[in-house]
Amino acid sequence: GKPGGAEFSEVAPLVSGARGKLVYENGDPDHGIWTAGQIVGLIKDIPTCEVLLKRMVKEAEDTIRGRLETMIVSEAKL
Repeated sequence: GKPGGAEFSEVAPLVSGARGKLVYENGDPDHGIWTAGQIVGLIKDIPTCEVLLKRMVKEAEDTIRGRLETMIVSEAKL
């Protein structure tokens, strides 16, 4: 190798993706590299799955009521 450089075999374990895979499998972000896009800036909390699903359902219902209510036809008018 070059003076001050390294052979690929020396860094291969660091760039193979194995450590990053463990991040996703074990949920430990300090174990390796993990990726996140620009959307990460919009995350304000980390709710439980139950809380997240309830929030998503409520937001969907609010959207339907607020934006699409005029499209709902009552059974009496059918």
